[in-house]
Amino acid sequence: MEENRNLIKTNIIKPEVEWLGDGIVQVEIMLPAEKRTAEFAAIELGRKMNLKDIEVIHKEVMHPSEGTRIQMKGRLDAFVDIETLHIPKEPEVLTDDQIREAVKKSPIRIVAGTVGEDEHSVGLREIIDIKHGGIEKYGIECNYLGTSVSCEKLVDAAIELDADAILMSTIISHDKIHYRNMKMMHDLCIEKGIRDKVLIIAGGTQVIPEIAVEQGIDAGFGRGTKGRHVATFLVKKLGEAENES
Repeated sequence: MEENRNLIKTNIIKPEVEWLGDGIVQVEIMLPAEKRTAEFAAIELGRKMNLKDIEVIHKEVMHPSEGTRIQMKGRLDAFVDIETLHIPKEPEVLTDDQIREAVKKSPIRIVAGTVGEDEHSVGLREIIDIKHGGIEKYGIECNYLGTSVSCEKLVDAAIELDADAILMSTIISHDKIHYRNMKMMHDLCIEKGIRDKVLIIAGGTQVIPEIAVEQGIDAGFGRGTKGRHVATFLVKKLGEAENES
């Protein structure tokens, strides 16, 4: 502990659990093996992660057909110099009054639904429903199509309702189906001639914004997203398009 006291006066950050800069990290692993095998496989995986002084602190058989969840701790001899970090600016979030004023000036209409064979609805309803503080409270017109909605149905609804944006919720991520649906939505909008007229926004707990945008859509929102974040994006992006035209 004595050798790490000087870390207080530097820009160096090391992981810690018990004392300053002890380098201890905790790792959770799910392994498709019975408990004893999973324990020693986890230790070996810890070594491959360059951890030292590895100790399994918890073992839990999830189900015999699934495997064992292992929690272990170990020492990581690594550090980060915060002076070398690239930390992006926190995205600006407009106030409720600013959003309402913008929507009052330029009304916004959206269509929304959970895409694919996905029955999750809570997350999207929290984004749009006024009772959850969703985007409806700003005066945004929301047309909710429900769950297990095909990409084509959402695009057709956007055309029929002359929507400004499509909000697609996607939770299931096996085989990267969530990203494939985003690309499909983008491609369908091109095919039907509306890609330059409609924003495509995807959200879900497994969505990584940068990867979402790589699929051709306008924005992706992950964990912790609230209605005001989506409303801010809609107002700003549609405002930019209006100014350009």
